[in-house]
Amino acid sequence: MHKCIVTGLGGRGLHWLNQTKQREDVEIVVCVEPMEANRQRAVERHNIPQEKIFNSFDEALQNVQADFVLDVTPPAVHHEVAEKAFAAGLHVLGEKPLSDNFETARKVVEAGKQSGVKHMITQNYRFGAQPRTTRKVLAEGIIGQPGQCDVRFYIPWADFPGSHYVTQPYMLINDMMVHHFDLMRYVLNENPVSVQAITWNQPWGWHKGDAAHSIVFQFADGLVATHVACGCAVGSQTGWNGDWRIEGPQGSIDWDKEGTWHSHLHRTQEKINRQPVQHLAVPTSEQAILDEFFAAIKEDRQPECSAEDNLNSLAMVFAAIQSAKEGRKVELSELG
Repeated sequence: MHKCIVTGLGGRGLHWLNQTKQREDVEIVVCVEPMEANRQRAVERHNIPQEKIFNSFDEALQNVQADFVLDVTPPAVHHEVAEKAFAAGLHVLGEKPLSDNFETARKVVEAGKQSGVKHMITQNYRFGAQPRTTRKVLAEGIIGQPGQCDVRFYIPWADFPGSHYVTQPYMLINDMMVHHFDLMRYVLNENPVSVQAITWNQPWGWHKGDAAHSIVFQFADGLVATHVACGCAVGSQTGWNGDWRIEGPQGSIDWDKEGTWHSHLHRTQEKINRQPVQHLAVPTSEQAILDEFFAAIKEDRQPECSAEDNLNSLAMVFAAIQSAKEGRKVELSELG
């Protein structure tokens, strides 16, 4: 049985709480939530006993024994929770993004390595059937060596007036695109070396920070990946995974919210052969994350989406933002 402290009872925290309740190998010993409104909602709507909700993480650590922390606090607080958990010898399963500051993220990763505990980030998108299947068929050579990857994202994102998603700059990239950039790394099985980004706002949008962009990542082997997004789309929408097309010398793999397909036409006039790709059977992404986290603890290995590996996804985020701010191509090595 894995004994857990949940930090953060906002909407995402309650979602994770419900996910853990579906398992027989997790016991929630206490929750931590400083905001009175969130505590009351948890008690009244989710039947969490009042005595099992502490106001501070320090108070929880002083009063209960646990094995790991499920951290669902805001990004700016993640490093505080992680460092206190490490000092207490607790493993950490943390919501993305790892941090709202790249240098802080690096320090947290190093602290986790020094403590010897497992530190995993919940990059849940990569555990879905489409990315899992696509990585597998690409590795099997279905289209040859990929040369181009194009991703499109059109969603009315974060229409929450007054929230930090709306008021702070570059939140579409910082909070949402860390999912897609992590997907790029996972599906293509390599890391980019440079990025060039331009960002803007639509006049009808509701975000104070730029919520539209065109971003180009370049990889060492010549692969180019583009990401185009509008976070205030009010017309037709993509799925949350985005619409993808990956091109190689032997065809393409493309996916949207309807499915995944393999197409092949080699410089002829014959009709394009477009076949559906059968998805792998996978558990829900949250359950897959918990499975991987507990397996890594049991087997004493680094989990997929370890905090150290996740620095590569976070580097894509901050390098893209730097490129947009400075109007130039940024080498990811510049982040150190």
